[in-house]
Amino acid sequence: MKRIYYFLILCMLGFSLAVTAQVHDTLDVVPGTGTLNAAIKANGGNKVYRLKNGYNGYYVLDEIINNTGFDLTIVGGGKPDAGDSKPTMPPTLQTSGTGGTPFSFMFDAFANITLKNIYFVDATADGVFNAQFFMHIGGNDVRVIIDNCVLDPAGSPIYVQGGSPKIYITNSLLNRLTNQTTSVNGPVNFLFANDQSGVDTLYIENNTFIGLSTAVFSDNNSPVKSNFTWINHNTFIHHKCQIDWMSNQEEFYFTNNLLYDCHVVPYEKAWVGGWDNYAAGNVSELLWSAPDTKVKDNGVEIDFGVSSMTSFVANNIDFKNQQIYDNLDALYTWAKSKNAPISMYFQPLVWTPDAPARGIELSVALANNPQAAIYNNAQYPTWKAANNNYTINPTFTDVRIKQKSDILAQWALPAIKNDYFGSYYTDGTAFTSLNWYWDPDGFVGQNETWPLFDGTYTNSAALTGGIDGLPIGDLNWFPAKKAKYLENEQAIKAHILALNTDKMSLYAGINNLSKESMPIYPNPSSGKITIAKTYDVLRVYNSSGQLVKQFSNFKTTQDISDLKKGFYVIELINKGVSTSKIKLIKE
Repeated sequence: MKRIYYFLILCMLGFSLAVTAQVHDTLDVVPGTGTLNAAIKANGGNKVYRLKNGYNGYYVLDEIINNTGFDLTIVGGGKPDAGDSKPTMPPTLQTSGTGGTPFSFMFDAFANITLKNIYFVDATADGVFNAQFFMHIGGNDVRVIIDNCVLDPAGSPIYVQGGSPKIYITNSLLNRLTNQTTSVNGPVNFLFANDQSGVDTLYIENNTFIGLSTAVFSDNNSPVKSNFTWINHNTFIHHKCQIDWMSNQEEFYFTNNLLYDCHVVPYEKAWVGGWDNYAAGNVSELLWSAPDTKVKDNGVEIDFGVSSMTSFVANNIDFKNQQIYDNLDALYTWAKSKNAPISMYFQPLVWTPDAPARGIELSVALANNPQAAIYNNAQYPTWKAANNNYTINPTFTDVRIKQKSDILAQWALPAIKNDYFGSYYTDGTAFTSLNWYWDPDGFVGQNETWPLFDGTYTNSAALTGGIDGLPIGDLNWFPAKKAKYLENEQAIKAHILALNTDKMSLYAGINNLSKESMPIYPNPSSGKITIAKTYDVLRVYNSSGQLVKQFSNFKTTQDISDLKKGFYVIELINKGVSTSKIKLIKE
C-alpha cells in the first residue's frame, strides 16, 4: 500500500500549498534591512509573513532565520508601491547587505517552513556569492515547501543533517547553483548528509534549474534508505556532472524532464577516491546502480536491495550540443599525445541497451553495469526505463541559451585537463574567466532584470514528448499546457505511479486512453466504471487498505456511485489469482 500513500501525498500537495498561508493572520512586513528578522522574533509562528511585491519590495537579512520551535510561512503578494518600476516582480529577500560576507545559510530550519512567491538572492548586496547553502535542515521530520520562487544566485540550495525531511520544490526557477570558479568537482547542490536516515519525500516538479554543479541530488552514496523521490517535468540547463546520486531510493520516479547540455564533464571511473575498483560503465547519471544490501532505516540496519526498490525513468530528453561530444574526442586525442591514461565517458540517464555511449563501448558498459540486467527485465517488474531520448534538440526561443552553451563547451575542456590531468596539463589555457552562467544584468546585488529567463522552445517532438503528451520539461513556460496538466493531474500521476510506459492522450479525453494503459476507465470517475477485461472478482479498497466493496460477476461496467469521494485501489482477480491492482479516484 506504500505507493497509494505516496499517491495521496502527490494529490494533496496542491491543497497543502493552497491552504498553508491561511492558517494564521497575515502580517505585512515593511521592506528594509532586518525588518523580517525582527518581525519573526516578535511573533514566531503566529503569523504568515507577507512581503511587498515589486522592485521596491526589497528585504535584507541581518542574521540567519532560525525557526526552532515553530513552523514558519513567508510569502510574497503584498501590494506593490504605486509607480513601482517593476510591479510584477516578486519581493526580493537577500542574504546580507553591503560590505559583509554571506551568512552560511539564509534559513536554518528546525521545524516546518513554507516559502512562496519570493525572489531570493543568496549573495551579499555587493555581489559576494554564498559558498555554502541557501537552507540548512537541522530538525527531524521537517517539511520544506518552496513554491513559485526564484533563487538567483541559489548557491547550493539545501543541506540536510536532520532525519527524514519532506522537501517539496515546485514551480520555481533556480539559477547559478554554485560559483562558476569552483573546480569540476564542485559542491553538491542538494546534499543529504544525514547518515542514519535518508529523505522521506523529495518532490521536485515544474522547476527550471540553470547552471548546476556536481551531483545535483546526493546522499554521498551513504548506506541509508530514502523513501520517495519524484522528479517530474523539470528543465535542467548547463550542468557539470551527475544529476541524481542517491544510492538507495525505495520509490524513484524520474519522468518528463528536459536536460540540456547537462553532464558536460565526462565521468572517469576512478575520479572519486575509493572508487578505483568501479568497473568501466558501472555508473550512470542516475546512480543507484548497485544499491547496498544493508542500509540504515532511521538508524536501524535492514536488508535492502533491488527487489525492494522501484525505479521508473521515462520520457526524458538528455540533449548535448555537438561541441560537448567534440570535447571528449579532443580529450582522447590530447591524452594520447601526452601518454596520459584515460577512461572517461559520457553517462546516459541509465544503462539500457538503447542508451548511447560515448568514450566507452556500449557492450563493455552493459556487461559491467547491474542496471543493464535490471531495467525492463521481467524478473524486476518495478524497474522500468522507456522512451528516453538523447538526440532531440528542444531549440530554445532565446538564442542566448545556446550562446552560453558555446562558452560552457570552451570552459569544459581545459577545466577537465586541469582537474583530472594536472600532471600532464602544461597548456596553461585559462578557463575560470569564461562566464557560462546565466547572468543577464551582470550584477548579483539587487537584481535588475525581470523576468529573469525564458525557457520556451519550439521543437515539435519535445513539445509533445511527455508521457502525458505534454511538453517535456518545466510546464510553466507553456501556460496552456500547464493548465491541461493540472486538469488531468491526478490521472497523470496515477499513470506514472502504476509504471505505465504508454503515452497518454489527454486531448482525446481520459476515457479514450488505451485499455492496456488504463484498464479501468473513466479514472477519475463519479459513477460507473468500465473494466477493459472481464474478471471473476473485483475488490475495492479504501486508502487505508480496508475492503469496502466487492463485485463477483462478469459485468464490464460497475456502479461505484455509492462510494465516498477519495482514493481507492481496485484489485482484479481471475481464478483466485490477483492479476493487478489499479488506483482509482472517486470524484
